[in-house]
Parts: sequence; C-alpha cells; structure tokens
Amino acid sequence: MSRSRSRLIAVTRPLGAALVGLFIAVFSASGPAGAQAPPAGPIQITGATLLEYDEATGKWRLEGAPVTVTRGQSVVRAARAQFDERARIVTAEGGVEMTQPGLALRADAAELWLADERIRARGNVRLTSTREGQAATLIAPEVEGLLLTRRFVASGGVSITRGEVTVTGRRVEYDDGEQVAVVTGEPEVRYRDGVVTADVVTAWLGREHVRGEGAVRLRRADLTGSARRVDVRLREQLATLSGGARVERGADRLDAEEIEVELDRSRATARGNPRLTITPP
Repeated sequence: MSRSRSRLIAVTRPLGAALVGLFIAVFSASGPAGAQAPPAGPIQITGATLLEYDEATGKWRLEGAPVTVTRGQSVVRAARAQFDERARIVTAEGGVEMTQPGLALRADAAELWLADERIRARGNVRLTSTREGQAATLIAPEVEGLLLTRRFVASGGVSITRGEVTVTGRRVEYDDGEQVAVVTGEPEVRYRDGVVTADVVTAWLGREHVRGEGAVRLRRADLTGSARRVDVRLREQLATLSGGARVERGADRLDAEEIEVELDRSRATARGNPRLTITPP
C-alpha cells in the first residue's frame, strides 16, 4: 500500500521569493501531459511562514501573514493559500486581495485558474477598476470571470457604482474593458435624485448612458415616466422614453409614442400621436 508523502517546511521569517519561485516553477512543470502551459512564467511566493508539499497530490499548502502569490502582473494575498500544481489552481482564503494594473479585488475566498486566468471569488466581494482617475466599484456575494478579457459575472444582490451612478440588481454581467454593465433581476439605477427601473438595464458607465428595457419606470422629484424603453444620457440630463411612453407630473399626463424629457428643467417634447391631459386644481 502506497503512502502519501509530504514535505513540511516551518519558516520563522518570510521565505525568499526566488527560492520558492524556483520550487513552484520546477514542480508545476511536471503537470499532466498535454496541459496548457502557464503563459506568465513561474510563480513566486513571499510572506509564507509555513509551507507543506504533498508529493502524492501535487499540492502546496501555504500560510503566512499574509502569503503573497505573484505570477506575471497578478498578485494574490491571503492568510492561507493552496497551490494545486497539477490542476494549476491557486485557492486562497482569509482576507483575500488580488491586484492587477488598474484592477483590485477583495473577498473572503477566491480561486484562480492559471491556465486561462479565470477567477472565482466568494463572500463580500469588492471589485474596483480604475481608469483615468475614475473608479468603478462592483460589490457582490460572488463574482466569476476572466482576468485576460476582464469580463465578469456577479450574482446575489449586486451593486456597481461609478461617480454619481449606482446600478443594483440580482445579476450583473460586467465588461470592464468597455465599462458596460448588463443588469437583470429587479435592476435599478440611481443618479443624483433620479431613479430608473426596468426588466433589463444596460449601463455604459464611462459614457454615463443608461438604457432600460421592459416595464420601464423613471422617477425624478414630482415627475414620473413609463414606457417599454428609456435612454438616459446623464451628462446632458436627457431621458428619451419610447414605446407607449407616458409622463406624469401631479395630476397632468402626457402620452405619446416617444417623449424626450429634460430632467434638469422638467421639460418634455412628445412625438407620435401626443395626447395631453390637464386636470385643473
């Protein structure tokens, strides 16, 4: 009967990155035949106070304060981590932080697949992307995506904020390259004193453009609007409701196929069979 062999290294000070980087580079090269080679070179580890390697399973167990795992431009920090050299997966837990240029992620636990740069984070996930000094922050219980394309799916009560715009919903597909968020599951957009709800919301965060589709409701101060679709250009403070559009202010009502509303002045322009109903006070 074969027995699992492990090598335990107790460290009283942070272990040198070059030494551990050499260990991981050598062992990870012995993965299964045909496996995709990691594109970003060897893995380096610093801050470890305990290292355990199991030759039978090909897994490293790491502990530190914190352990720092670096590969290319990706850096993962956590209280505890495990590296599976055969599957090429880094699993981390305990105050996990992952950073790349312009991107930072925090979570209770995370897994990073080195072959395709896929990441899955769980528990109090906070993903922050910074471009030209402006940050977009996504908060969710769970986030999964590809670091190479920077496309992520967040689920379970999600919010994403950039500047004065906050979008919430149960599920968000976020393309960080284009800074586009597609939100489903009771999506809601808040901007200054305005609110938009719909079946599906698409937010172009960099352009400050929001589109709601299906059962649209728009509210701002004493003005409300409804339609099948709305496009809100936040910089211009201009909302275009289309498809059975209706705008109400107090007891007065305007119906048309399309209504354009200047939100900062509460001024409306109707096109396509407009009908105005005024109720005297």
